[in-house]
Amino acid sequence: MPGARCRGFEWDEGNELHLALGHGIEPEEAEEVLALGPVVRRARKGHYAAFGPTVHGRLLVVIFERRPKGIVRVITGWDMKDSERRWYRDRSGD
Repeated sequence: MPGARCRGFEWDEGNELHLALGHGIEPEEAEEVLALGPVVRRARKGHYAAFGPTVHGRLLVVIFERRPKGIVRVITGWDMKDSERRWYRDRSGD
């Protein structure tokens, strides 16, 4: 992850429901992607995109923003599309 290490996550009903209902992703899965050494790049509006697997091998893109004191707020996420998988594999060595 860019800069300092993640010291925690900011979850509320808004971002939890958006992930679960909109994309079928549990908060724990998003946290796993961020904890397992994702490939990260800048996204729009000062956000970052983390590309990586969950502990069960699900390949996700997780959009997040950094908050003060190392807190991460997940904005959204989705299962990687074929083109995103290729991009991720080219950069991760998987």
